[in-house]
Amino acid sequence: MLPEKFMDRMKGLLGEEYDEFIKAFGDDENRYHALRINRLKAMDTAGEVALKFSRGGETIKVPWEESGFYYEEESSPGKHPYHEAGVYYIQEPSAMAPVSFLDPRPGERVLDLCAAPGGKTTQIADRMKGEGILVTNEINRDRARILSLNVERLGIGNALVLNEDSGHLAEVFEGYFDRILVDAPCSGEGMFRKNEKAFAEWSGENVEMCAKRQEEILDNAARMLSPGGRIVYSTCTFAPLENETQIYRFLLKHSDFHTCNPELVGGMERGRTGFIDLAACERDLPFEPSSSDKQRAYEEVENSVRLWPHRVKGEGHFLCVLERDGVNMLQSTGYAPGGGISAAKKEQVRPFLDFEKESLCVTFGSDRESDFRGSFLMFGDQLYFCPPYMPSIKGLKVLRPGLHLGTNKKDRFEPSHALGLFLGKRNVRISCELSSESPTVKQYLNGQSLRPGEEQNDLKDKKGWCLMTCDGYSIGWSKLSGGVLKNHYPKGLRINY
Repeated sequence: MLPEKFMDRMKGLLGEEYDEFIKAFGDDENRYHALRINRLKAMDTAGEVALKFSRGGETIKVPWEESGFYYEEESSPGKHPYHEAGVYYIQEPSAMAPVSFLDPRPGERVLDLCAAPGGKTTQIADRMKGEGILVTNEINRDRARILSLNVERLGIGNALVLNEDSGHLAEVFEGYFDRILVDAPCSGEGMFRKNEKAFAEWSGENVEMCAKRQEEILDNAARMLSPGGRIVYSTCTFAPLENETQIYRFLLKHSDFHTCNPELVGGMERGRTGFIDLAACERDLPFEPSSSDKQRAYEEVENSVRLWPHRVKGEGHFLCVLERDGVNMLQSTGYAPGGGISAAKKEQVRPFLDFEKESLCVTFGSDRESDFRGSFLMFGDQLYFCPPYMPSIKGLKVLRPGLHLGTNKKDRFEPSHALGLFLGKRNVRISCELSSESPTVKQYLNGQSLRPGEEQNDLKDKKGWCLMTCDGYSIGWSKLSGGVLKNHYPKGLRINY
């Protein structure tokens, strides 16, 4: 069922290796599934969570991601309450590799340029540990909404979610980011055995169209990277035009960039310089590169990384680590493009502060004494909390400017689902614990109101906002009054079990 032109091309590229490669597409027994533990929520329980979905009581890690674990398909982690609590993200194993090579760190300014549905964004956030600025962008509006929901589900508070074109972002954020992930839209050949739609839509013309779009996106990413910064370019395709050829052409155009020699693990292989279409690379360049520049670029392509489905426990993937020469003189703190956000007025924040005093055991604010430091932003009637030095959102298409705290209503503040998933049991005055093995948690996720059980007698005389938890992991809010937990789980997320 694979496209004939695709098979002809791969046979010409792989030679004797082709039979082994093509056999992997029909090998259903060796199709691998993985999830990545969200350490923002489950830092101390990662092994226990992974064990729930393993076979035979043994957890097997994804070699290139320390919080990634393989699971058995029949264990269905997507249907478990932990999924709704944001305890993990179900992610194809090979797709975890690019962020591992990006190596984002707390306090940095990081951009995920082509981010939907959010697997790599949430992986970046995990490594940033809530510190620094994460700008995550998706040009397609509908896919950007899915991205925003996944940022919410995993309890991420330091992300600015945008719906922008890479060219406009390059004008706003020139030279700003320490690290940029370009998980470029591609022809999707690496997903052929996972997604039949991918090969149904494949064509040679689409490969060429993708390559042109990738070049534009990668050039815009280069504009936004600070000196000394790092870009990881990745695709889920085998096409050399979108991979080795793309990197070679980029290096010819950007002499201040070089590739990094990566450490290969788990069956990864180096990129293949023999795949480069030299004529295609040098066509239509605005200048004539020197022979030394060509030689340098050619040799550096070998530092790129290939994940082949017949070599690794995952699907097909390609990535390359690109670093810009120079030293970053822009400090991680103290600068925000556009002058930073316009903070909300005191009267706009007051309803939240009243809620905070009544319902929380932590504080939000700009003072050093605050548990969570940052600035309040009013977005319509919605209140957000932004990390320090958040960029200005003026002129940008914004879906989520930081942590959504909730809604200012006429006489009260109503906390958001995002805030519930961000906070933990220790952060609130009232909480109600549900077991993942109990039907009660399914009733809650279905939107039903509940009565505290006998083991929760301490709740019967209390009232106010109550954080619902499942085995200790927050899953949303209820409003406790008269011994009844009125359900505030969002209607659009409710599940019919």
